Amino acid sequence: MSNLGYILLSAHILYVTLIVSVFFVIILSQEDELHQYAINRALKISVAITVLSLLGYSFYMLVYGNKFISIHVLFFAIEGLGILTLLFYFLELKGFSLSFKIKNKKSVKFICAISTSISILSTISMAFKLKWFANPTGLIRYDELLLYVNIIFLCLFTPFFPNAKQKIDRESYKIREKKIKKSINIFTIIYILFMLALISYVVYLKVIL
Repeated sequence: MSNLGYILLSAHILYVTLIVSVFFVIILSQEDELHQYAINRALKISVAITVLSLLGYSFYMLVYGNKFISIHVLFFAIEGLGILTLLFYFLELKGFSLSFKIKNKKSVKFICAISTSISILSTISMAFKLKWFANPTGLIRYDELLLYVNIIFLCLFTPFFPNAKQKIDRESYKIREKKIKKSINIFTIIYILFMLALISYVVYLKVIL
């Protein structure tokens, strides 16, 4: 490594150390419930963004056949987590809260249908090794990438699905809630088992065979 490389690495280490120090002081300080709520909200959003960014970068490296990750990328991830957490924390204290909810039930059904279709088609493509999704220069096929991204985004959108609550009497609400919970649980179990079976089958084809 050249002298310039050492200087940049040292500066980066100093920068990430300062950010992490402020990050720990803020999140570990004993504050009232308002501050704890703001920290929890900020951490939830910043962790999700950081993990998605690292996954995106990892998938990008796999697609282009690169196995090595720069130390600067790890530092950027740590810095991003710290800066985003502090940013969202102060926004929460100022009353700016980020929230998102899918209110249309038809949109939920559409998302689930699209996700299931993508999972089935990508798994079929992986099983028969279709040339359309081949990636000769990379470490991962495009259909594999599509399957993994699909699973991640479905799990990401699930918490934003609408709640099945309406202004009805108590008994009707209890009956409706039981039916909805039962339907959701059945769908979730079937979908998870289906996805596990597909992934297991693909791993069997790639590793065993």
